[in-house]
Amino acid sequence: MIAFLDKKFLLVIILITSCNQTVDINSNLEDESEKIIEAIFEVPLILEDEFKQENNLDDWSEFIRLEYNILALANSVSGYLENDFNYISETLNSLGNNSDDILGSEFQLYHDRLEIKGRMKLLNIQIQKTKLNIKDWDKKKGLEELDKIFVFFNYTVQTIRSISNNNLIN
Repeated sequence: MIAFLDKKFLLVIILITSCNQTVDINSNLEDESEKIIEAIFEVPLILEDEFKQENNLDDWSEFIRLEYNILALANSVSGYLENDFNYISETLNSLGNNSDDILGSEFQLYHDRLEIKGRMKLLNIQIQKTKLNIKDWDKKKGLEELDKIFVFFNYTVQTIRSISNNNLIN
């Protein structure tokens, strides 16, 4: 009987000491969705109108639409962070359609240079991945994936510039 009481007494002491702790709700239970996320992302590069005219890129309508929608997406990032994925879903859908259209483009520079084709395919994959999954991601992950779209687009623009400048030299 004494052993039984000793165990109960020990249990009561453990319960009392463990219940004596106070929990600070504000510091221990931070909601991940309520954190403020700073909109840091790569700024999309654009080709100057003069450069487009010199290299006949102003005739490449699919690329011009893609460039426009990339800029629209960049302008929508802060709205996405303040609201939800529905804020940019229409822009992502348009961008997805444009990136699909560009893969079927008949523009000569696109067909002649595999580097540009490869960059465009990577960009298309990233756009489609983001478009399909952004509703499932938290805003931090969504921003990281949107940034990848801008990075791939910038690589594409730099490749186009490099190839066009080499063609002018040769």
